[in-house]
Amino acid sequence: MAPPAGQIRPARYLAGFALIVVALYALVFLTGDHQLKPKLGIDLQGGTRVTLTARTPDGKDPSKEALDQARQIIEQRVNGLGVSGAEVVVDGSNVVITVPGEQGDQAKSVGQTAKLGFRAVLGQPVPAQAQPTPNTQSSTPPSGTPSSGSQPSGSSTTPSAGSQPSSGAPQGRPAPALEQAGSSTPPAPSSGASTPPTSGSVAPSSPAPSSNGVDPKVAEEIAQAKALRQSTDPQIQQQALALLSCQVDPKHPDPLAGNDDPNLPLVTCDKDGQFKYVLDKVFLDGDQVSSASEAADPKGAGFVVNLNFNGNGTKVWGDFTSANVGKQVAVVLDTRVMSAPRINEAILGGNTQISGKFSMKEAQDLAGVLNFGKLPLSFTSSEAETVSASLGAASLKAGLIAGGIGLALVFVYCLIYYRALGVLTILSLGLSGVIVFGVLVLLGRWVGLSLDLSGIAGFIVAIGITADSFVVFFERMKDEVREGRTFRSAVPRAWVRARRTILSADAVSFLAAAVLYVLAVGQVQGFAFTLGMSTVLDLIVVFLVTHPLVALASKSKFWSNPKFSGLGAVQRSGAAQRAAAASSRPAVAKEA
Repeated sequence: MAPPAGQIRPARYLAGFALIVVALYALVFLTGDHQLKPKLGIDLQGGTRVTLTARTPDGKDPSKEALDQARQIIEQRVNGLGVSGAEVVVDGSNVVITVPGEQGDQAKSVGQTAKLGFRAVLGQPVPAQAQPTPNTQSSTPPSGTPSSGSQPSGSSTTPSAGSQPSSGAPQGRPAPALEQAGSSTPPAPSSGASTPPTSGSVAPSSPAPSSNGVDPKVAEEIAQAKALRQSTDPQIQQQALALLSCQVDPKHPDPLAGNDDPNLPLVTCDKDGQFKYVLDKVFLDGDQVSSASEAADPKGAGFVVNLNFNGNGTKVWGDFTSANVGKQVAVVLDTRVMSAPRINEAILGGNTQISGKFSMKEAQDLAGVLNFGKLPLSFTSSEAETVSASLGAASLKAGLIAGGIGLALVFVYCLIYYRALGVLTILSLGLSGVIVFGVLVLLGRWVGLSLDLSGIAGFIVAIGITADSFVVFFERMKDEVREGRTFRSAVPRAWVRARRTILSADAVSFLAAAVLYVLAVGQVQGFAFTLGMSTVLDLIVVFLVTHPLVALASKSKFWSNPKFSGLGAVQRSGAAQRAAAASSRPAVAKEA
C-alpha cells in the first residue's frame, strides 16, 4: 500500500542514493587510469592555449566541414609532436588548441596553413631595403596555366620545357644538389608574410575584426593583395616590389598566406625579411610530398628538412631540375620563401631538402606541419596563452580556498539559524560534493571535461542554489509548525508544497545555465556547464537525501526535541499567535 501524500519510506531513498554513489565510484576506480583525480584545465595545472581564427577568401564564416577537417589535421600535427593530453576543439570560427604541462610551446606552430609550393625565381632577388630596378625581361610573368610537370616559360631565367639532364647527372641521391643563393637564411620560419603598406588604391587596409572572429573585409583585403602581388603585368610586379614591406607584423598577417593562387606569379619576401622575389607559377605543390623529416645539415651548422615526393612529384621535380640547371627555385611555404637554392644538377631520385640553417626545433616543427598536409583554411593566431605550472597551482589553491570559505559560511549560518536541521544541511551538502566530484572525474575521463577556475566558480555558485533548496523546505516546515502541527506531521505537508517551488527554482537555474552555455564561448561555457550539472545533482540530493533525513529526524525523540531541532521558538510563536487570535474572537462576538 502506497503511503499518503508526502509520506515516504526514508530507508529506500537513502539506499537508492547509496547505490548511486557505489556505482559512480566503482566506475571511477575500475575504468580509465583508476585514479580519483579530475582533469584540470591549463589555468589550474599550467599549460598553453592557442586560439586560431579562420580567414576565408570570401570573408564569410567558414563551413563546418572545413573547420572539422582543419581540426583533424591540426590534431594530427599536435599528436605528431609527441605531446600528451592535448585537445583540439572547434569554437565558433576558431580552433582552440589546449596543451597541458610544459610541452605547449610546440603547439604554437601547428596553425600554419602549410601550403607548400615550388616556384621558379624570375630574375634576381631584390634586397628588402633597396628599391627594385625595372627589369622587364626577368619580371615578365608567363602566360597560360602550367599543367603538372610543365616548367615556367616566357622568362630568360627558365629554359624551355623538355630539355634532358646531362649524361653525367647522378640519380637517386638522398640529398639534392641544390646550392643556397640570394640570401642568408637565419632561423625562425614564419607562417605569415608581410602586408604591403597602404599606397593608393592597390594596397590593402587593415580592417578591424568583427566580434565573431571573422573579418568583414577579408575578401576585399585578399582581392587587393592578389591584384597587386599576383599580377601578370610586369609594371604592377615592379610596383609590388617597391611597395612590399618584408617586416612581419603578427597583428596584421599576410592576407595571401594560405590564400594565394598557385596559377599566378607571386611577389613575396624570404622568411627572414631580407630579400624580395618575383616568382613564377607553382609547378609542384606540397600535395606531392609523401614524407618530411628533419636532419642535421651535412654542409654546415643547423638543420634541414628532407622531403620525399610521390611518383608523380618525383617525375615533375626531376623534369624541372633537369631543365633548369644553374637557375634558382624557391621553396614557398604560406607565401614566404623558405629557401631559394640554385640547381647544380638534375635531381631524379625524388628526394630533396629545404635548407635555411634551421634550429632542430624549427626543422621538427616544419617537418611536422608538412607531414600532415595543408589546412583547408588559413588561420591567424588571435590568442596564445601560456600558464606556468606554479601559477596553475596557485590558482587551484585560491579556488579551493574560495570554495572552502563559501562552504564554511553556509555551515555557520545553518548551524546558527537551523540548529539540528543545519547539521542535516551540512551532511546533505557533503554528500552533494561526493557525487559532484565523482561525476566530474568521469566526465573528464569520458568526454574530456576540464575543471578550470570558471568551473570552480560555477560549483561555488551551485552551493548557494543547493542551500536555497534546503531553505525553501525548512521554511515551509516552520510555517506548518507555526500553525500548530508537530514536527513529524509538518514534514510531509511541507514537502508536498516545497518541492514544487524547488523544482521551479532549479528549472529556472538550469535553463539560465543552458542558455548561457549555448550563447557563450570559451571559459564561460565551463562555468555554465558546471552550474547546470550541479543544479541537476542538487535535485538528486534534495529528493534522495535531504527529505529522507528530515523524515527520519522527525521520528526520533532526540532530533525532534524542540530545544535541539530549533523549532521550539517557532512553536512558541505559533502558540502565542493562536492564543491571541482565540482571545480576540469573543470580543468580536460581543460587538456584533
